[in-house]
Amino acid sequence: MQPKIVAQNKRYITGMFGNVQKQGQLWEKVKKGYAESPFARSDEHDCRVYFWEMANLDKTVFFGYETDSIIISDKFITIEFPACDWAMFEVVPAKWWVSGDADVQGWIANNEQYKWRKYDGSIYQLEYYKEKFKGSDDPDSRMEVWYPLEKIV
Repeated sequence: MQPKIVAQNKRYITGMFGNVQKQGQLWEKVKKGYAESPFARSDEHDCRVYFWEMANLDKTVFFGYETDSIIISDKFITIEFPACDWAMFEVVPAKWWVSGDADVQGWIANNEQYKWRKYDGSIYQLEYYKEKFKGSDDPDSRMEVWYPLEKIV
């Protein structure tokens, strides 16, 4: 499986950190907080950032929305990701959530041009549930998985 390589300027995701084992509770907290204290979003769809090597279990996932800049808020924080190339894959959610989609992860692990960029010492990925997302059980459903890339020198 080949990704679409996309060059992006800085990216900002505004939301909340949480524990990957408590995703449902975190998402409810983010939605409630946004309803009480909305901010300008650059994309209407939610974004989830998964961190795979964070020592702090309360920072293994970050749920929120993409924004154009840092948002000052007493409820939310903004993560700033540096400008870089990203590998964007469209994946079938049911397959992705069960297997991690070895073909997608294998593309990065076996790539001679890029390696996985880290944030705060952890590899990470962004997941978007956009127009093609029709639910986790629909075989025609698609979601986007974005991997930040760093060129191998």
